[in-house]
Parts: sequence; C-alpha cells; structure tokens
Amino acid sequence: VHEDGISVLEFSSMRLLVSYGHHNLMTFGGCRDDFMLVVGQSIGNSPIKDKPTEKHLFAMAKPKILEMTLLIASYINSVHQQKAAAHHLSAPALLSAPPMGFKSKEVGGRPSKGPTLL
Repeated sequence: VHEDGISVLEFSSMRLLVSYGHHNLMTFGGCRDDFMLVVGQSIGNSPIKDKPTEKHLFAMAKPKILEMTLLIASYINSVHQQKAAAHHLSAPALLSAPPMGFKSKEVGGRPSKGPTLL
C-alpha cells in the first residue's frame, strides 16, 4: 500500500506483479478468512463501466486483514483531504470570500447562507 495505490508483489522475490491506483478500487476488506480486493478498469481517473471488475483474495490472519483495510482507507482519506484542502485554497475560492469585517445578515433569526471561507 502506498500513496499512489496498491502494488501486488510476488512473495519470494518481491517482484512487482501488478499495481492499481486508489481510483481503481471498487471495494476492499475482510471476506471470511481472506482479504478481498475488487478493482475496476479505468482510463485516467474515470472508471470504465463496461469492463468487468477483478476480485483478488489474499489469505492472511484476521489482525492483518484489519490492518490492511485501515491502511488503505487511511491513504484514500488522506488523498481526499488533500484535494479538499487544495480546493479551499484556490484563487477562485479566495476571490468569492466576503470582505473582512462583513457580518452576516440574519433572516428570520437564522444567519444568511452566504459564502464561507474556512
């Protein structure tokens, strides 16, 4: 598991067999006593809907299944948080922010739904 996705290595030689980007992951986690990874085909960051998915099962102990699941989820969440932070710091978002000292008008006892800069 790495920042760009998941790589499957051959056990004895550690030779790379295949790599999948996080955007290719359809689902992952425990399936009975195995770790299951379901991946879809894509072009760039867009999944191809007509292509079949691939299901991979890896035999491992339950604590390792949990560790893998949480590690993959952590990487995916980190990527989404970085994209959200970059979006909030973009120039168009800054240009649409209210001027300093602007106080929201209350309508009917509630604050107005104006733009918010986080």
